[in-house]
Amino acid sequence: MKKFSVFIAVIIISGIIGVLYLNLDKIESTINIGNPALKLTISTGVNESDGSPIITNFTFEQIRVIYKGTDAISNLPEISIMVRNESLKAAPITYWAAQPWVEGENETHTFTLTFRDSYTPKKGDMLILQIRFTGIRGYNTEKKTAFYEWQ
Repeated sequence: MKKFSVFIAVIIISGIIGVLYLNLDKIESTINIGNPALKLTISTGVNESDGSPIITNFTFEQIRVIYKGTDAISNLPEISIMVRNESLKAAPITYWAAQPWVEGENETHTFTLTFRDSYTPKKGDMLILQIRFTGIRGYNTEKKTAFYEWQ
């Protein structure tokens, strides 16, 4: 009977740890552990007429992260993002985010945009995201601007 009780206790504890692990993002945001960040998922495609890249869809999600961000290393061709607050002339408020991009393919890219130490987003802040597709020779093949209001 004692072995059975230990077995049941181990199963219950494992289940609780599993549930906590799966819901870690929700738990972190509830008790405000970590730093605020913006998760951006971009779906890309190709313009049929001239072969230039296009953004077919993007979604935003406010999250919290425990790690500190850094600027990304540039590897051309790439898709990159820089975020500013309230004005295109303002200084960047996030670290430079970039990922390799394959020209001519439909892909999905997920970016975690972490804020610099000098900036903490407040409810109602209008974030301006500059999204750039940079070709193999370093020229911009496409540039888009997106807006997000911090909740």
